[in-house]
Amino acid sequence: MEILFVILGAFFVYFFQGILFAHYWDRGLSAQIHFAKSEIGEGESCELKEIIVNKKLLPVPMLHVKFETDRGLEFQGEKNMNVSDRCYKNDIFSLMMYQKITRTLSFTGKKRGYYQISRLDLVSSDLFMKNSLLHSMENQAQILVYPRAVDMTKLSVPFKNMMGTVLTRQYSYEDPFEFRGIRQYQSYDSMKDVNWKASAKTGELKVNVHDYTSRQEVMLLLDLKDETQLVRDDIKEESIRLANSLAGLFALKGIPVGIISNGRDILTKEELCLSTGSGRPHIQAVRECLARLDLKQPVREIMKVCGERAKEKGLKPGSILYVMISYSQRVEQYEEFCSVGHECKGSIWLLPLLRNMEQKLASDAELKVIRWEVPG
Repeated sequence: MEILFVILGAFFVYFFQGILFAHYWDRGLSAQIHFAKSEIGEGESCELKEIIVNKKLLPVPMLHVKFETDRGLEFQGEKNMNVSDRCYKNDIFSLMMYQKITRTLSFTGKKRGYYQISRLDLVSSDLFMKNSLLHSMENQAQILVYPRAVDMTKLSVPFKNMMGTVLTRQYSYEDPFEFRGIRQYQSYDSMKDVNWKASAKTGELKVNVHDYTSRQEVMLLLDLKDETQLVRDDIKEESIRLANSLAGLFALKGIPVGIISNGRDILTKEELCLSTGSGRPHIQAVRECLARLDLKQPVREIMKVCGERAKEKGLKPGSILYVMISYSQRVEQYEEFCSVGHECKGSIWLLPLLRNMEQKLASDAELKVIRWEVPG
């Protein structure tokens, strides 16, 4: 008879704990994941913190916390992770009543990009592992991995070349808004410069004289369109690093620099168009925009994007030095940029190529082509 009571008691406990866990296991249970920093540089290390809290009398003997993130974040020494197209993390916790557990995971930002962990799956079971219990919850964790700088020793010569062009052109065009005075009309003067009031008073044609402006701006054209069916993310990533490094150098020199790209933002899905600016806040804006570029989205022809943005922003060819960053060697694109180069004398094409790639583009009188060797 005692054995029967023991068996009945065991069955009662078995079914009662199953009902108890099914209804109350996730009450007062919370999980949160956040990054220790909001931004890091490509190749830098950071930490991810997991905070699990159980605010109830019922313990949770086994809790799986599952989440996924991009492969661009590499976790060190982690065994509970599956890596395929993405990284799938599965951590196991055991919580007693009213207990809080904090676990720190170290990782490296191996690849530039915008990363977020927006969902957590909490998986548990009852004491006898009979039923699987699942609870999904939202999470807000984001981090930006900025593109790293290129080899500055290699970049110093092309940058000095560009700076020479910028300094040469600083006083090469007149600013129509900078009035200096009035003089006698000459045969080479444009009729739009005639000062009709002064001409009427003197009875002779007079023209306005404008001051030369020292403001010279640089616009980087970042082309992320594949030249063929072969996707070359390695070259495109190096192109982004080049844009990041050049923008930083120009901005620190006090030269306004902007970026137009056919690459699209991972959040807004819009093509990148950053107006010219300088100083550290502008450098920060450049890094953020470049970090959020998504190479998986479709892109248009860079010269078409450039034409539309130039029209929208009212960019005047005389005041802009264009620097193309593209590994494309298509004749049509080269000819289109050459026409821009002839209007904006001194424009430059930075051509990032692997060592075994042939250079087909050549410099001309108004456009300089500089090869940039992409690390293998």
